[in-house]
Amino acid sequence: MTESVRRLRRARRQRGGAAAARFGYARGLRSLQRGFGAAFVAIAALAAPSAGHAATDTLVQLDYQADEQGGCVGEDELRRMVTAQLGHDPFRADADQRLSITITRTDAGFDGRIVWTEADGRQVGERRLSSRSRDCHEIAANLAFAVALQLQLVERGASNEDGAADEKPPPDSGADNRTPAPPDLSAQAPASPREASPTPLHLAVGAGPALGIGMTPNATAFGRLFVAARFSPFSAELAADASLPATLREPDGNGVMVNAMGSSVAGCGHVSFASACVLGRLGWIRARGTGIASPRTSWGTFGEVGARLAGTWELGRFVVSVHADALVMLSRWNVVLNDAVVWSVPRVGGVVGADVALRFF
Repeated sequence: MTESVRRLRRARRQRGGAAAARFGYARGLRSLQRGFGAAFVAIAALAAPSAGHAATDTLVQLDYQADEQGGCVGEDELRRMVTAQLGHDPFRADADQRLSITITRTDAGFDGRIVWTEADGRQVGERRLSSRSRDCHEIAANLAFAVALQLQLVERGASNEDGAADEKPPPDSGADNRTPAPPDLSAQAPASPREASPTPLHLAVGAGPALGIGMTPNATAFGRLFVAARFSPFSAELAADASLPATLREPDGNGVMVNAMGSSVAGCGHVSFASACVLGRLGWIRARGTGIASPRTSWGTFGEVGARLAGTWELGRFVVSVHADALVMLSRWNVVLNDAVVWSVPRVGGVVGADVALRFF
């Protein structure tokens, strides 16, 4: 090192010393300033992980499908439910990962499905939940809980990875900065505490009006009571019915009043809201003369077999259905007045009606 350089450094040190002497009254505070500086550095170091956690919030696209008109929660409400449990809104339209949530109505209640998909379309996780409640809000709350839990697990894992990365050299500029993939939902997402196996058997009691054709001399109103049991796609029904009286009059003023009643059993198969059934019915006809001097009452018994087509809709614990029955009589009957046949029971008859039932479980 040359002598001129040494002199220059000595001169700078001397000038620095002079400057320090000029402010010598603050020299006694240096130890206190160093203490505050160390404390500030420690506080900043403790606060740094919190900033790191905020940087690892997982963002996903939401694809939500449910029957909102049928009473299910809307997409905005589901977003609020997840955000309230997670503490921040994880949904962005431009996020790489996609989160699909689907709610479908079943015979027992509702089914929910959660699917995680990468930007390249690869499915990385799936979870299914079910609820036997007729209220769609319950399954929606269960799904929101499961989604929030999965996002928390993803964010916690990403934060741990970021903390470990602070002790390593920075990655190359070409490193993949995508949002971490969610863990396997089937392995880590615990089922909601409300989730339960649906009851396989449902019992209902109901009643309804109907219109009978070919059951009495004129089309007439019927009323019926029934008990139904449903097991998955199959059901059975036991019913009793009775009609209002129908009167058939002759030109001379004489006539006959006819009532019909019966009991039936049906076995049905269901697909979605539609069903098809086979029927068996045991019926009675009551005929009483009118406009004659000595009216008498007679009874006739007959059997019928047939088929039914029906549509059924569940509204909470209530079940509403419409049906059309076709019946074939196994034997022929005639109604006789004054030794003359005034009405022959048709071989084929039909019933159309609507029912309302209350389901017990």
